[in-house]
Order: sequence, then structure tokens, then C-alpha cells
Amino acid sequence: MKRPKVVKAYLIDIEGVLVRDKRYQPVPGAVEWMTTLAAAGRPFCLVSNNTTHRPAELIDELFRAGFPVDEDHLVGALGLGMKWLRERNRQKIHWLGTARLGDYWREEGFELVTDGPCDAVVMGVNPDLTISALDRVLGPVLDDGVDILCLHRNQFYLDDTGRRRLGPGAWAASLEGVGGSGQVVTVGKPSVAIYHEGLKRVGVAPEEVLFISDDPVADLVTAGRLGMRTAFVMSGKYSDHGVLARLEENDWPDIVCSRMSDIDIQEEDTV
Repeated sequence: MKRPKVVKAYLIDIEGVLVRDKRYQPVPGAVEWMTTLAAAGRPFCLVSNNTTHRPAELIDELFRAGFPVDEDHLVGALGLGMKWLRERNRQKIHWLGTARLGDYWREEGFELVTDGPCDAVVMGVNPDLTISALDRVLGPVLDDGVDILCLHRNQFYLDDTGRRRLGPGAWAASLEGVGGSGQVVTVGKPSVAIYHEGLKRVGVAPEEVLFISDDPVADLVTAGRLGMRTAFVMSGKYSDHGVLARLEENDWPDIVCSRMSDIDIQEEDTV
């Protein structure tokens, strides 16, 4: 192992780890594993790139599925994105994410525009995103130099039918490629910002944390480089370990297994 084996806390991805996709049906054994973790009093934090649900909705979906979680356990890209915008007084945004979150943005004090000037272009998961919608932000990006806030850089995700769909990382790359004087900012994974927030939440040093995810490329590389131990579970985006060929050997996860229930909590704490 490239990092120490003592694990005192856990940072955990949601989709592909606790649940397979946006149907929020638990991965076999995940509810029981999380219940054991909570009963043992181990600190944990859900580190999520979810940009399709309000935080309260997301936690409610998980709670109704049987997971012992509440909003205090969640650090999400959506909340970090709002924080980033507020700190810079960017209130007029062109939201390119799902329309179902439009009201949530407004309730949080943001003005949404669909054309013309804005303070920032904000990108999240949107299965209905069109080329014409991307065209409408070319003016702000190229002429006005506004920043593009990409809530996370996932290239694809699994929708509520289990189908692969292009994620905001793919669309952000297309806008990044056209130029513009503004910057492209990411607050969710794989940006270090969301990992640091998760570490604050559990209050444990990186080398004593195990990060569990179904995406070794977008999630676990950063975690490992920050000093955390990492576990790749093949219960979501990838059904085998072939994806590891895309990584340098130093970035390979410490643990590779079928699902999170294969990770023995006591063993990981005491080895």
C-alpha cells in the first residue's frame, strides 16, 4: 500500500457507491454497511457532485432508501458553487443545468437569465441541454469574458434509466475550447475544494481517511494525491477495472472491489 493503513473516517461518493444511479435504488449491501458504520460511531461525509437535486431532496431520497444520513453528512458541489458565486457577488447567472433546479436557485437569491449579459455561466448535469442553449452563452463568454463555473467535471453520468449521459465536464470543455478571457472554475470533484470541505467535516487528517468512489479517474486521483487512502468500487460507472489503464500506476486506488460492502470496516480500522 502506498499510504498508511489506519482508517479513522470515510469520505463517500453517492451515485455508484450507495446507489447505482439516479433511480436511487441501493447497491446490494450498501444500506447494511452504512448502518454498521454509523453504529460504530465512525465519522463519515458524503462528498457528492449531484447537481440534479436540492440537498434536502437528495438526503431524503437516501433516507427513504434506508441510509442513516442527514444533511450534516453532505458536502455537495451545488452548495459550494453557490458559496463561490456569493463570495464574488455574482448573482445574475446563466444556468445550464437541469430546469428542475431553477426555482431553487431563485429561492437562494440568484437571478436566472436565458440570454444576454450575466455575471457567470453555471454548468451542472442537464440531460436536456441543447446546442442552441450553449450558443446563447457565447456572447457572455467571448465578448464579456465572464467566468464559467462548472459545478463538477464528470464527463458522463448514469441517468434514472441507467443510461450513460454526457456530463458538465464534456460541455465545459467545449466552451473552454472556444476561448474567452474568463476562467473556467470547478468546485466539485476533481477540484481539491470539495475534498478539503469533506476533510473539515470529518475532522481527521487525510492519511487517516478512506475515500470510496466508483470513479477512479474523476474522484480518486485527487483524493490519493491529497494523501487519502482510496477504494474503487465497481458498482456504478465501471463494471471492471479496465479503466485503471488510463491512470499512472502511482494513481491507482489502494482497494479495488465489487461494492462497498466488500470493505470490512473493522479490518480497515485496525490493519
